Amino acid sequence: MYKSYSKIWTITVLFLFTVQGVLAQEDSSKEVEEITVTGTQIKGAKISGALPVSVISIEDIEGLGVDSGEELLENIAENGMNLFNEAENASGGVNSARGDMGAYNLRNMGTGNTLTLLNGRRLVNSPGYQTELIGGDYVPAMTVNSNLVPVWGIDRMEILRDGASAIYGADAVAGVVNNVLQKDYEGFQFRTKFGWFDNFDAEDKTFTAKFGKNFNGGATNISIFFDHYDREPISAQEDPRWGNSDHRQWTTCDLADGVDPEGRCLPAGSPWANSTSFRNTSVNNNYGQFDMVTSSEHGSSNPYNHVFTDSNGEFEVFPLGDSRCSNRSSQGGEVFDTGYGTCIAQDGNGTERYNLWGFTDARSDLQRNNVFVYINHDLGNGIESFTEASFYTSDYKITRHPSAPFSSVKHRVGPDNYWLNQMKLADGTAHFSGKQLYVDNYRFAEKMRRVEVEKKTYRLLQGFRGSFDEWDWEGALLISKATSDDITKDRISNTLLKEALWDSTAAAYNPFSAGVDSNIERLLIDVYRKGESELNMLDFKVANNEVFEMPAGPIGMMFGFEYRHETVVDDRDPRLDGTINYIDYESDTYPEVSDVVNSSPTGDVYGKRDVMSLFTEAQIPLAENVNAQVAMRYEDLSDVDRALVGKIAIGWEITDGILFRASASTAFRAPNIIQINEKIVVRSGTRNDYAMYRVEQLNGLDKDDLNSRLSMQRQATGASNLVSEESDNTSIGFVFSPPQVDDLTITADYWSIEKENTIGLFGRDNHTVQDMALRFANGTNNCDSFVGNPAVVRDAPDADEAAYFATAGVCPFGNVKHVEDNYLNLATRTIEGFDVGVYYNVDTSFGDIGIRYIGSFIDTFEQVPG
Repeated sequence: MYKSYSKIWTITVLFLFTVQGVLAQEDSSKEVEEITVTGTQIKGAKISGALPVSVISIEDIEGLGVDSGEELLENIAENGMNLFNEAENASGGVNSARGDMGAYNLRNMGTGNTLTLLNGRRLVNSPGYQTELIGGDYVPAMTVNSNLVPVWGIDRMEILRDGASAIYGADAVAGVVNNVLQKDYEGFQFRTKFGWFDNFDAEDKTFTAKFGKNFNGGATNISIFFDHYDREPISAQEDPRWGNSDHRQWTTCDLADGVDPEGRCLPAGSPWANSTSFRNTSVNNNYGQFDMVTSSEHGSSNPYNHVFTDSNGEFEVFPLGDSRCSNRSSQGGEVFDTGYGTCIAQDGNGTERYNLWGFTDARSDLQRNNVFVYINHDLGNGIESFTEASFYTSDYKITRHPSAPFSSVKHRVGPDNYWLNQMKLADGTAHFSGKQLYVDNYRFAEKMRRVEVEKKTYRLLQGFRGSFDEWDWEGALLISKATSDDITKDRISNTLLKEALWDSTAAAYNPFSAGVDSNIERLLIDVYRKGESELNMLDFKVANNEVFEMPAGPIGMMFGFEYRHETVVDDRDPRLDGTINYIDYESDTYPEVSDVVNSSPTGDVYGKRDVMSLFTEAQIPLAENVNAQVAMRYEDLSDVDRALVGKIAIGWEITDGILFRASASTAFRAPNIIQINEKIVVRSGTRNDYAMYRVEQLNGLDKDDLNSRLSMQRQATGASNLVSEESDNTSIGFVFSPPQVDDLTITADYWSIEKENTIGLFGRDNHTVQDMALRFANGTNNCDSFVGNPAVVRDAPDADEAAYFATAGVCPFGNVKHVEDNYLNLATRTIEGFDVGVYYNVDTSFGDIGIRYIGSFIDTFEQVPG
């Protein structure tokens, strides 16, 4: 159980009693002060109350007790999966955007389809990117870091739930999240919060402060907001279920009375009892498997064949004393003691498996600081100066499981390896002396990987606003930069490992000792990834909510332009980007292999983009109780095509308390800078080679003997011919506020997003399926020239396996070397759903009681093939 304790010191004391469900509320049109709501850039526009905008207020945030923007995400009903989280970072390794991260994902459209603002202007993207599954494979995604904003400085968070590209530009396909900070704050507030757990040795500490004061007779206000968050790590060892990746023991229970109070046990006789589906351990262990490189060395004439190796010349290492050391009758009870606390036995005895979670951290060690300074000054001539300055830092540390080599990049123990040649039977026979061995199913478990990520972001904005002849005008210059320094300690160099496995001295690496005195130190390296992201922006707009009168009321209009310059730098470690090359035993080098064990080669990326935008918006009263919004935006991007998008919305107050609202808009999302500027990206992952799978089936191989599922590499380069994703967004709904019940509001909205040209990949699985279809359609015709799917690059076929392919009726082919899979614009993707909300407030002598329910439901998510 998690517990917390907090104290507040403040000059102004506020008593607030709140009963909260999902804390979000519709934007209210009852505000006295004219404000700009996210859905419109015209102050005081009547259409604002008819736009589907949800608001999370400062009172809601206080009630939730969240400590970060990432936690606030979890309380946004419209937000989908946050894929930039700690669990995803662990699985993606150095190629993930690691550290203190969170990402908005409205409508579950995917990261990058939600535009994130601070006080109505863009936030800089996080410098780290990672990949998400779009189409058939993984595509680079970029996002604003949700933790950039000081949570306790927020006045409200506005969530525009329909497409808003016509209002704010690219990326607003699924909607907009606008973080509005408290303005002209007066007073001082100091807050501390301490949290701890009943069962874990970890604490959370939060310190926040805000200060605001008026100067110059009220003409100047300075507001300062500061957040500090410090949390301690939690080791997986502190909970038996976290610390053991084999969960089979938790699925079956010996219940004397048949009562299962925790509801975690499978029924007696369940086919899932002890299923390996719950076994999350790895075959890659420091008790490895070793295979003879030369086929002649595992012939029947060799004395160790079928004694200490199987017929393929393969043996495994086990702890000395394990029953598997001597359980084969062919051994006659003899144990091959390596002398290193281990034994050698035939392959097929049951691999020793590794507990991936044993000594890892279930939660990271994290410190975060956020400071925001707001300076507003009335110049006395009808012009107001506003200045924003913010600075964010975070320091993140976590322990992850140790590295294991890719199965496609096998290392070898050299014939002169010192420790190999010391292994002898009791009679002095050195069976494996001078042999060259493949290293298989191995993990360098001596050293856990230690990940340390430091992030920094600054943002400076200077703006002016005023009025001229009934027109409100505003302009600002924004400069922002984010950096990330990601270091993984205790990684393994392929080059250093190769040298150590062929060393004939006692300094050689010993892979037979299960990590004891193995000389692992000579293999260790630190691997870095450094990123930068910059956003510079200049904008100006003029607006008037009463340009001229119509019979039903005044027309409001807004005109504006925006220029922004964005740059992204992703600088990879020299051992990843090809500066330091590793050449494997198949003569492959960069970009097919890197010099870091278990990391795909990745080149550096540098890209920039200039965007010029012109936009306009109009509020049109069609009748006394009907208002419309029309907006258009033109964007000219320096590296992709231009875009022209529009929006129309209508609000019809049918009767007192019933409002009908609807909108239709076009939106766009430009390819992100990584997708365009990647020189080459290589990723490895386990996939099926479906052509080989079919050949094996037709040869009658048992499923346990299939070798068609293997580590398969994908190679892609940035595509400058990509076009922007385009979408048609529609929304229709109502707002019901019965006059008979004060402060009760019920809303319901149906929405749909139909998106064209989604940027994705055809995918390795699809490419090999296509390769299979082409090969079996061709049969055995023109085998010397037939290539199948040219995107599937294969090794030359093995001449010894010709009969094997003849049985299947196809031309011989080798294993997949890699798949060439470049980014492309896919066919139509459709997402549909509905939102409902119930909001009720009651004023009592104890304070304000607020009951909130908001639900967002997706009932259609379709991707047309192609």
